[in-house]
Amino acid sequence: MDLAARTLTTLDWDAVRSALVELARTPMGAERARAMMPLAGRAQVLEAFALVEEITAAKLRGEAVPVDAVGDVRDALGRASRGMMLESWALISVGRGLAGVLVLHDWLAGRTSARLHAYTAIIDANRPVVARLQGAFDADGTLADRAWPQLAALRQRVLSLRARVHDTFASLLADEGWGDMLMERFVTERSGRLVVPVKMAHRRGLGIVHGTSASGETAFVEPGQTVELQNDLREAQDGLDQETLRILGELSALVSGVAGAGLAALEATGELDAAAARSEMGLRWEGTIPEIGVGGVIRVKKARHPLLALRGVPVVGNDLALDSAQRCLVLTGPNAGGKTVALKTIGLCALLTRAAIPIPAGEGSRVDIFDPILADIGDLQSVSADLSTFSGHLAVLREALAVAAPGALLLVDEVAVGTDPAQGAALAGAVVEALVERDARVVITTHYPELKALADSRIAIAGMEFSEGKPTYRLVPNTATGSQGLVIAQRMGLPAAVIERANTLLDAGAAKLARLAEQLDAERDVVARTARQLEAQDAGLHAREAALRAREVKLEAQLAGERARMVEATKLRLKALEEELRELVKSVHQAPSLRAANDALATLRLARGELDEGEAADAIAAYKAEVGRRVWVATVGQHGDVLSIQGDNAEVQVRAMKLRVPLAKLGAPHESAKERRRAEAVEAEKPTPRSTVDESGAAVRLASNTCDLRGMRLEEAELEVERFVAGLMGRGERYGYLLHGHGTGALKSGLRDRLRRLRGVRKFRAGDAGEGGDAFTVVEV
Repeated sequence: MDLAARTLTTLDWDAVRSALVELARTPMGAERARAMMPLAGRAQVLEAFALVEEITAAKLRGEAVPVDAVGDVRDALGRASRGMMLESWALISVGRGLAGVLVLHDWLAGRTSARLHAYTAIIDANRPVVARLQGAFDADGTLADRAWPQLAALRQRVLSLRARVHDTFASLLADEGWGDMLMERFVTERSGRLVVPVKMAHRRGLGIVHGTSASGETAFVEPGQTVELQNDLREAQDGLDQETLRILGELSALVSGVAGAGLAALEATGELDAAAARSEMGLRWEGTIPEIGVGGVIRVKKARHPLLALRGVPVVGNDLALDSAQRCLVLTGPNAGGKTVALKTIGLCALLTRAAIPIPAGEGSRVDIFDPILADIGDLQSVSADLSTFSGHLAVLREALAVAAPGALLLVDEVAVGTDPAQGAALAGAVVEALVERDARVVITTHYPELKALADSRIAIAGMEFSEGKPTYRLVPNTATGSQGLVIAQRMGLPAAVIERANTLLDAGAAKLARLAEQLDAERDVVARTARQLEAQDAGLHAREAALRAREVKLEAQLAGERARMVEATKLRLKALEEELRELVKSVHQAPSLRAANDALATLRLARGELDEGEAADAIAAYKAEVGRRVWVATVGQHGDVLSIQGDNAEVQVRAMKLRVPLAKLGAPHESAKERRRAEAVEAEKPTPRSTVDESGAAVRLASNTCDLRGMRLEEAELEVERFVAGLMGRGERYGYLLHGHGTGALKSGLRDRLRRLRGVRKFRAGDAGEGGDAFTVVEV
């Protein structure tokens, strides 16, 4: 009996490997995951875990190992290493695969962690060879003319000859002299030569006959006019084929020279991919890398069955522990109560540790290296092997006793069942004592009362909790839980008469013991439920406190970010205004006028208004905000719309952002300082009203025909321009001025693009030097 192999099967190791294969991102990594076995020694396990830890840290920083770029080109590299010529598609695949190796190499070279960086020595490729392969082919997979001039010349000759042959045949088919001799007017192919179908009576003297039709009425003739041309074409095609083969051979030789290093790089990539899959598996089930010692200790906190955790099934985590003082753990409780799951969980945690996979348990867990790990779960009954249920279990116990020693982990489900209960309990007790005496670590499940009462400090008892008539799957330490067989039978729907009769058939001692056990379980259930309620309340309070703290931090961060954004936006705005002022000053010097001076004054006032808004952001009067009303948001110095009110806070939509703002920071909507400055700028223009055109018919800029768009977003500015143009048309004015400034140029470019498509606009241009330059766009409607 291969108990080691059976252990892997009964502990669902194949399912773990299958899940790992799904997480691999390369065929090489998937192969390693599929064949994964526990590592032999502690040093190997520690080194493997160190690599997993580095990969996990990189991934949490958003730097996942880029193994996806590496293609599986092992077959092509292997053929090249044996001197075989590779096809075009194989060479292209090798070029792409090795380019992916270089991507991975460069990523690894940028890591500071020792183990990842060390892979650069193996995961590498010859850059000139990769560049040659990538430049050798066009996108359609054919050899590139730019890389092979001789090939390009041969291809051109073949194309030229093919065109001449085609033209010659076209002339023949159009020649009336051939009309009566042809069976039909088309060109076909026979024996690799182009021919025409000729009536049998005219086949002689026209050229070379390459065959006849099945009816015997048609001969397929290669016209004499095309024979030499087709010979030349055949020779040119042969030359092209030979040159193609020569080039493929040359490229294959290049690949052969780097095949060994390439294969090693791909194997190392598979190793790295498998480690990344183990890291991802640990992240999926929120696992931890346990402490790994040498004292035969396994102490897992809130451990969950890995496969249940991976499937996202809600799992009750349990604390499980074995060490030199507590060498055996006896799990008790009802059927379907979670005993076997707990048994498998501790076994799988030991296997996962030896495979360097983070275990699904809490921080502070410890799992030493156990070898062997043997499990007897399920029935070994076999007619062919002459094994009954009981004899099958005995065979496992015999092997367990043979290997029991320090470092061994032995898991037995329902020890010594299948025989007389009294004798089975006695045998189970003797086996457990023998295993413990040999310093092995043992976990068993049982329903035997005798095992629950073993008086040995090295043997711990734990029971699966049974509350309100059903299991909770919670392991209660230092407690022997009853089997609850009759209670479960009743819950499963057995007739009440049968249950009642079963109770009467219990002997007096057993019945009394069962009643006492039920009373004890009931009292324990009350205590456990009360403890859970208190824990839940405590956890709820902690969670609420943490949520409030997180919310406060988030709001502070949002506020700080918004303030920083506003400061930066104001700086950019002031810089743009500074540029505009320079242009305005220049225009005043070039063509002094009251209008230009007023423009400069208005711009200065607008700039000062930007700063005034920031300084007055928090100065607001008391105001009662209501849902749906527009308000002034002092924290960001902008208007917004109230979406909802909750307590002392309101949710406000400010442009594209939703903010949670204290009601005390909301005020009545008002004209901003910026708007006031704009009004002042308009008023400054009023003392000198003039026609929008002068005596010569040229455009003249006035306050009435100027639209100030500075400080607006493009979407706002576009709407403003549409209204402005409509106003010009309504007033019968011919020209209008759009003042957008210089800034980054995005507003100016966007508006001019919109003017090209705006109805009513005949044309537009940038302002000239006397009109404010490129800070203005002059519109003619």
